[in-house]
Amino acid sequence: MAMLYLRAARVPWAGGRRRPAGGYRTPRPDPLAVLRTRGRRGSLAEPGGRARAREGLCWYRRAVRNGIPVAVPVRDPAAAERLAALTHDGMQDLMPRPAAPPASASVPASVPVDGAGPGAVAAAPPQRRRGLFYGWYMIAGMMGIHWYVSASFVYGFGVLFVPILETFGWSRSIGSLTALFMQPVGGAVGPLIGAFVDRHGARPAAIGGVIMIGLGIMSLAFMQSLWMLFASFSLVSIGMSSTMGVGFNTAIVNWFRRQRGKALGIGFSGGALSGPFVVIVVWLEATYGWRESAFILGLGMLLFGLPCAMLIRSKPADKGLNPDGDSDAQVVAMGNPVEGGMTSGQALMDRNFWVLALIYGVLSTGISGFMLHQIPYLVSLGFSREAGAFSLAVMTLVSLLGRVLGGMLMDFLSRRDFDLRIVPALLLAIQMSSLLVVAYATSYWQIVIFASLFGISFGGMIPSRPVLVGKLFGLPSFGTIQGLTNFTSVPFAVLAPMILGLFFDLQGTYFTGVLFLAALSGMAIPIAFLLRLPRGSGNPFLQTEGARESRAA
Repeated sequence: MAMLYLRAARVPWAGGRRRPAGGYRTPRPDPLAVLRTRGRRGSLAEPGGRARAREGLCWYRRAVRNGIPVAVPVRDPAAAERLAALTHDGMQDLMPRPAAPPASASVPASVPVDGAGPGAVAAAPPQRRRGLFYGWYMIAGMMGIHWYVSASFVYGFGVLFVPILETFGWSRSIGSLTALFMQPVGGAVGPLIGAFVDRHGARPAAIGGVIMIGLGIMSLAFMQSLWMLFASFSLVSIGMSSTMGVGFNTAIVNWFRRQRGKALGIGFSGGALSGPFVVIVVWLEATYGWRESAFILGLGMLLFGLPCAMLIRSKPADKGLNPDGDSDAQVVAMGNPVEGGMTSGQALMDRNFWVLALIYGVLSTGISGFMLHQIPYLVSLGFSREAGAFSLAVMTLVSLLGRVLGGMLMDFLSRRDFDLRIVPALLLAIQMSSLLVVAYATSYWQIVIFASLFGISFGGMIPSRPVLVGKLFGLPSFGTIQGLTNFTSVPFAVLAPMILGLFFDLQGTYFTGVLFLAALSGMAIPIAFLLRLPRGSGNPFLQTEGARESRAA
C-alpha cells in the first residue's frame, strides 16, 4: 500500500484497478485538503502506472516548495524504489533543501517501516490546523468585553448620570469633570500597565481589569460623597486601561502577524454594537433605581466578562501554536522568524515616537473634543436633539465599518509596496473634512455626511495605531510603548473639549472652535509623512534563523 500525504486537492490516482476512466483532475489546489492515494499490488510497476503517478508530481512539488512534510510508506521494495525515484526526480532544481528544524520545533521525524524495502520511510502526516484558529476565539472574548463595557458604562452611564446628580444636588459641571478625570488616570497608569503586560502577559492584566471594572461599577451603588464617585471612576478607568487600552492590543499583536490589522479592528468592534443594550439600562433604572442598576451592571460585568477574559492568552506559544495559526512546518520553511524590537527607552529617544504621539493626539482632539459637544452644537445650529442623537447613532454604526475595514486596509498595504504613512494622513484628512461639513451644515443630509466621515476617522484610528506601533518599535516592549503613546494623547483629549467650551463662552457659538479643530487636523497631515516607516512588507525587526545565525557569527 502506498500513501502519499500532502496539502493539495484531488489529483490523478497513482494507479490501481479502481481508478475511474479519465482519473481525478482539479485545476486548482486546495491547501486545506489532504490527498490520500493508495496503490495495490505494485501499481507503479503496472503499464502506465509510472506515467499516471507523474501527473500528480506538480501538486507534490508545490507542497514540498511550501515546506509540507510528506509520508510515503510502501510495502513492495520495487515499488518503493520506483516511488522514491519519482518523487525526488528533478526536485533539486525546483527548490533548495530546507533547513533543519531547531531542537525545540516539533516537526515529526521519519522512522523506518516494518517490512518495507529500501527507500521506504514513514513520517507522521503533516500537522495542520484543525478548526478555527484559537486567536479568533480570543478575539470573540475581547469583543464581548468591549461590548459590555461600552453598553453598561461608556454609553449606559449617561442613563444613570442625571439621577445621580439629582440625588446629591451636584451641578453638571462637576459631573462632567469626573468624566474628564477618567482620561488622565487611565493614561497615567498606561505605561505601568504596559510594563506589567510585557513582563507577565496580557491574560492576568485582562482578568484583573475585568474585576476592577466590575467592582468600580458596583461601588457606585454604595456612593455617599463626591470622592467616592471619583474613586469609582478611577477604578473603572484603570480596569479599562488594563483591558481595552493595553492588554488587548498586546495580545492581538502577539497572536497575529499577517492579519494583525483585521484582528484589531474586529476585536474592538464590540463597542459599536452596544447601542441597543442601552435600552435595557434605561429599563433597569426606571424599574429598580440607579443604585440597584449600578450593582446589577457591575455584577453582570463579573459574570460575563471573566469567562471572556479567561479565553485570552498572552502569546500563541502558551497554547502550543504559532502566530496566525501557521504549522510548525510552515514556520520552519519561513526560517523560524522572530520579531524583535526596541526597548521603551530606545523608543522614547526615537523621533517616530513623538511624531506618532502628535498625529494621534490631534486625531483624539477631534474625537474626544467634538463628541462631548456634538449634540449641543447641532442644537445651536437649529437642529433638534433627536437629530443630534441620530448623528451619534450613525457615527457609531459607521465606526464599526471603519474599524474592520481600516484594519484590513493596514494588512493590505503591509503586504504590498505601499507607504503606510498614507493611513494616518488619510484619517486626518477625513476628520478635517467632516468638521468642515458640520461647521457649515444647514440640512439633515449634511449631518449624515458628517457623521459618516467622522465615524470612518474614529473607527480607523483604533486599529491603525497599534499596527504602526508594532511596525515602528517591534514586540518585546510593545505594551509599555503602547501605554506611553496612550499617555501622550491625554493632554489633547482633555484640552480639546475645554477649548470648544471656551470658544462658546467667549463668542456664544461653537463655530470658531470647530474650525480650529479642523485646521489643527489639516496642519497635522504633512506631519504624518515625517514618520520613518519601512515600506511595504518590510519589517526591520522580523529576522529569520539564518539571519540571526549570521549576525551571531
